[in-house]
Amino acid sequence: MHEDLGTVLNKGFGTWVRNLGIAIPFIFNMLLSMLVLLMAFIILSFIVLAPFASGISDPSSLSPEETMEMIMPLFNESIGIVIVFVILTMLVMAFVQSYFTAGAVGMAKSACESGHTTLSDMFSYAHKNVINLLLAKIMVFLIILAGVIFMVPGALVTNDFGALMSNPENALVSSAMLLFGFLLWVVYAVIVSIVLIPLEFCLVVDNLDPMSGLKKAYGFFKGNKLDVLLLFLVMISISVLSNLLSEVMSTIEAVGAVWAFISFILSIGVIQPLITVWWTRLYMSRSGKELYDISELLEYP
Repeated sequence: MHEDLGTVLNKGFGTWVRNLGIAIPFIFNMLLSMLVLLMAFIILSFIVLAPFASGISDPSSLSPEETMEMIMPLFNESIGIVIVFVILTMLVMAFVQSYFTAGAVGMAKSACESGHTTLSDMFSYAHKNVINLLLAKIMVFLIILAGVIFMVPGALVTNDFGALMSNPENALVSSAMLLFGFLLWVVYAVIVSIVLIPLEFCLVVDNLDPMSGLKKAYGFFKGNKLDVLLLFLVMISISVLSNLLSEVMSTIEAVGAVWAFISFILSIGVIQPLITVWWTRLYMSRSGKELYDISELLEYP
């Protein structure tokens, strides 16, 4: 069933309205990610500050300046541990995000297929796809990271970074090349991100391995460039409008704090689930999947 983008947006909205539970994976993701960050902060603080606490009989007697003077050397000594711990924390958070993203896409798929979804769909699709989705996201990160090559010419021209930082006017060409290389890297990262936007939907809907998911996402983009770009613009427009509204509300003292909370809830509970349904329906429509359409059922007596 091939649907135009307007139909995808309209029927996708109806699917979301009848399946508000699709917000649950995003809520779980937020809560668990916050818990992971809190636990990581506590553990890292203990690792770094334990030697400091054990060597001081009365830490409260120290001034803030004295405390910092004693903590900074400990932090520098533990920098290797800190880096490893930060990387591990990022991987754990990426796993959590991949798990609930796969679950949300799975719920959206079930809703688009049958008109209804449950939490069992979330757990089923999350368990089946979390590792593949995590590996695919790591591969996308590495593809984007490869764009650092755009900065190599500027780095080669700049023989002394210390001189560049202390007296940049004497290294204008080097600075310009580095800046240009960085801008190229940013453009490259944006292009890669847009081209591979369908990745998580292709991978979960078709239960693909990471490499097949990347190929499928690229092929889907090639075959549906206009609709992918238009839906991407819809996403950006919603984000911009939400931010503008938040800026306006923040200027009103009486409602600023309340609106900040409401905006956060809308992002987690409305915008993200709705966009997930739209992308899932677009992919399923263009890849020949069966889609639930309540209007067709209403035509029968």
